Amino acid sequence: MKLALSSAAAPDLALADLVGACERRGLGALELVATHAHGLHPTLPAAEALRLAAAARERGVDLVAYRAAGGRRAPRAGAARVAAARDIVVVVPLGALAPATALIAAGHYADAGATLLLAVDGRPETVEPALRLVRAAPAGALGIAWDAAPGPALVQARETLERIGPALRHIRLLGGGPEAAGNEGAGIGPLMGALTLARYTGAVAIAPSTPRYRIAWSLWLGRRGWGCGSAGESSLTPLSTLETHGAEA
Repeated sequence: MKLALSSAAAPDLALADLVGACERRGLGALELVATHAHGLHPTLPAAEALRLAAAARERGVDLVAYRAAGGRRAPRAGAARVAAARDIVVVVPLGALAPATALIAAGHYADAGATLLLAVDGRPETVEPALRLVRAAPAGALGIAWDAAPGPALVQARETLERIGPALRHIRLLGGGPEAAGNEGAGIGPLMGALTLARYTGAVAIAPSTPRYRIAWSLWLGRRGWGCGSAGESSLTPLSTLETHGAEA
């Protein structure tokens, strides 16, 4: 298991600056979101995308997921080829694609040797439709990403993991990082414990639960102008329960 940072925590940062934030917080991976300032997008030439990914990896940070913009059209075949070349998964919300469109997209991803993930919130009413699509798609072409928010699905993490099963390939943890201390008792500890017991090998990308925590995240990431290298750095909220279970398992 690898802890990752979502670019949702700092959508205005370039890729090199996001990598720097990962270095400061001891995070080994990045989840990138479409339209953010990181500079990677499906139309970027494959050679340039690979160069950027290699530069991040040289600094100890892997690019593990790309969250595409929502829409009713299937992600383009070109995006699948680029994802395969970068060895990352592409994530779209379950409701962003009609079932037939999702299966068309799965064909493109199967041909490219890539994987498209459908993001769910962990409730049975979102997991079950996603699982039906995964089973109907070519093997390995579709999977599930869990957008996990503090609450009942997180407190019952073991049951949620059993429900999703091996289709789970990526997790976005909302409310981690500087918000973790305020979310004690809301399921982050049980989630990390359940993932360790399940020998989960994917990434857990921490992201803000809401944009109103922007300044707290800026401080926590040690950004210039928000305390990096100053007295503000010492007041950063610790990783709390995430650190207890370790960044890798």
